[in-house]
Amino acid sequence: MPSSAPANPGSRSRRPRSVAGAPAWRLPASFHSLRAALLAIIAIAIAPMMLFASGMALLRARETHRLTDAAAWLTVSALPLLVGLFAILVVALAWEAMVMRWLTYLERLSRAYARGRYSLRPRRLQQAPAEFRALGQAVEEMAASVEHRDQALRVALDEQTVLLREVHHRVKNNLQIVGSLLSLQAARAAEPAAREALLDALVRLDAISLGQRFTHEQEDEEQVSALELFETFAGQIRARLGGGRWRLEIVTDIEPRLLSLETGSRLALLTTEVLLHACHATDGPLLFRIVLRFEEEAVVLMLSPAPDPEVRTPAAVVCRELIQGYVRQLRARVEAGPDGALRLRAPVPRPRPRAANDSAPAPVGQGPKFFRILERTHSGVAS
Repeated sequence: MPSSAPANPGSRSRRPRSVAGAPAWRLPASFHSLRAALLAIIAIAIAPMMLFASGMALLRARETHRLTDAAAWLTVSALPLLVGLFAILVVALAWEAMVMRWLTYLERLSRAYARGRYSLRPRRLQQAPAEFRALGQAVEEMAASVEHRDQALRVALDEQTVLLREVHHRVKNNLQIVGSLLSLQAARAAEPAAREALLDALVRLDAISLGQRFTHEQEDEEQVSALELFETFAGQIRARLGGGRWRLEIVTDIEPRLLSLETGSRLALLTTEVLLHACHATDGPLLFRIVLRFEEEAVVLMLSPAPDPEVRTPAAVVCRELIQGYVRQLRARVEAGPDGALRLRAPVPRPRPRAANDSAPAPVGQGPKFFRILERTHSGVAS
């Protein structure tokens, strides 16, 4: 049964179809060069005329003069061929002087503009033909437009950077105010359960503030030192819980490598919940271990002691629910660790593709992320 025609004729593919079983015709690879294509076209155009002229010269010579030897035959037949080759050479040299020379110059100028050298001007094109002068003026106007947009983008990004710093500063101040209020309320709470709940909230707020602090300090950076992050985290926990009834001791073993700021913040929040669960599961001294290792495209976090599902207090249940949520956010896999430790393997996000000029020094006061955005904008305009 024949298939029905498509409802929208305009949606049909307009690509020319080749004969079944035969590949589409393409120019040879050497013809992709303008020089090679021109020489081939000239040779194809002049070759029949040269052969015709050579044949006519031979016939004329045979009718008028008797050619005695082969040298005379070669002389008469080769003369038109030499004239044709000379014509091809003259056309090729004229093509190089009038076309390819200025195309090469415009290519170098465009590459200089692509590297950000907008101060260059095509002064040599004043000696070029009118068509190339018009093309050079268009390229210069395009470079001036890109430079103007570049400056406007830098101003806009500077303003956004200032606003972002102000937002980070306000969020940091608000978190400090909330922490002070919770600390004041916990100090005056009469019931132990309410005091522990407020203390848990303070510890969680400290972990959130830690991520915000590194975000503010790193500014436009997207990575953080794992050692610095967890050492600071351990210092905050010791200051908050070290003098309590648990007589908490924290031992860290962190591999000193860079970690995504987003992944590091979530790992710190997850570690906070495991630590709080361990505090609610014991009343005596507590030794808490944090081990962080990097493997192929993954980060491995081991926490000891691991959460005990047999502890069913409301605070412990909340901690386990939050741990499951952070595990899902990290797309981590929970494994059995040594000595009853909790072992998590989280994939490390792959770094973003570097821009063409990422290795160039960034301007003063501008971070690498600013420079990457700017270079991607350059690439988008150039393409």
